[in-house]
Amino acid sequence: MLREAARVPRPVRRLLGRAQSRVLDPATCHSRLLFDGDYPAAALSRYLDYPEDAPGSWMRADPVGITPDLGAVWLHEKARLCSESPAARELVALFSEEGMRLDLIGSGRGYLALKRLPDCRFTPPWQLAGESMDRVWPQGPEALYWRRLLNETQMILHQHRQSSPELPGSLWFWGAGEVPVTPPVARVRLIRATSPELLGAAAWAGLDVVEAASKELDAMPGALVEWQPDCGRTAEDNLERLASYLAVALRHLRFSGRLRELELAGEHRVWRLSTLRAWRPW
Repeated sequence: MLREAARVPRPVRRLLGRAQSRVLDPATCHSRLLFDGDYPAAALSRYLDYPEDAPGSWMRADPVGITPDLGAVWLHEKARLCSESPAARELVALFSEEGMRLDLIGSGRGYLALKRLPDCRFTPPWQLAGESMDRVWPQGPEALYWRRLLNETQMILHQHRQSSPELPGSLWFWGAGEVPVTPPVARVRLIRATSPELLGAAAWAGLDVVEAASKELDAMPGALVEWQPDCGRTAEDNLERLASYLAVALRHLRFSGRLRELELAGEHRVWRLSTLRAWRPW
């Protein structure tokens, strides 16, 4: 939104101008905000989907859409693949031959049970929008192996799309790793969120969760709130909505004594504003 907006509302501009900022790794941004540590997304969301079968090494294998044009193949999120479909059964057999178990669940997420962690870096799905596939391929010593598996999944799905055009274009690998049995101490006490990575992390760490529709968490100390933009509005309109929320939190930070710090984060960066910095005139 900051890149697209022609103007930035004053509360947002003041917070960004006065706060200290640091870079986040998009692959582990959720866990960094919750625990100040790097924990893989697949292992965290597994605690939401299959808490009884969460320990171990996991990789997300999420169905994604593919849109080809003359110059490239473009990827986008939000696709579904029924675990009972012929295409899904063929994919399960493919990964079984590779020594991995593929789980496809009703939420639209998929998981690969790994025998060992891949020596490879993968792109999270929220970085796929508007990107050509050649810009988001797996990278690293084992990249060719995982690119081959991506190609094979796409070939299988393409064959089945002749009779079932609603099928996704590919499975997307990302978020590989495992988490320790004992979770670390969290930086927050409760969350309001919709992302499976945050909800799974809350289940893993035993944090309280408030429904996303609830208004109870506005500027509440010790809370992590996942703020969702409205995709039907412009960047300027969404920033105005965010500014209204932040204005309340900034007043609490400066006057009520209820908050010591306020953080605003995206997938790539977090800005931290303390009470002292909030009173700075510049």
